[in-house]
Amino acid sequence: MKLLRLPLALATTAVLAACSMPNPYSSQPAPVSPRGSEQSEKAPKVKPAPKPPAKIPTVELPDKPVTPLPDMRSADLEQLVDGLSAKLKNSGALNEVAGPVLLDNIRNQAGSPIDTSGLTSRLRASLSGQLNFADGDKVSSLRQQLAYQGGRADVASLVRLGKQSGADYLLSTDLTRSGRVLSLKGQLMELGSGEVLWSDSVSGR
Repeated sequence: MKLLRLPLALATTAVLAACSMPNPYSSQPAPVSPRGSEQSEKAPKVKPAPKPPAKIPTVELPDKPVTPLPDMRSADLEQLVDGLSAKLKNSGALNEVAGPVLLDNIRNQAGSPIDTSGLTSRLRASLSGQLNFADGDKVSSLRQQLAYQGGRADVASLVRLGKQSGADYLLSTDLTRSGRVLSLKGQLMELGSGEVLWSDSVSGR
């Protein structure tokens, strides 16, 4: 009886020991990380947008002061008229003039108010011995009609005016300025053919 109990006790001990040993075939499930965390780790990093360049402040400069035009003395203007008249007299073009001449008023393009009527009368008086000018009253009446009709005193209008006044030639002059230098340019044209018989200019300060 004692001999049977001993093997039974040994067997029981062996079974308990076997139960307490770890099962080599058992396995623990691998830890699963959340899906969102993997995506967050694999997501590319977004670079911050570059900052716009700083605006450079603009400084408004004051307008450049306008330089007043120098005053034109009457003596200087009269000297220009006399000089242009002398050039026309010495040109030899007067020998080709065989009819009335329409003298157009000096056109002021100098940028300052000028008594062009007085200068035109001076030029007319200087050339009256060499040229036969068209009737002044008739020319004045035609000029008023041209102004009333809104016409411009361009070359075509002057040619028409000259023919209506009975003139065969047109003497026109222009006064211009560059800085302090004044220039007076004259031109003598035959109205019938449009040929320019003479053209010259004088300058002065």
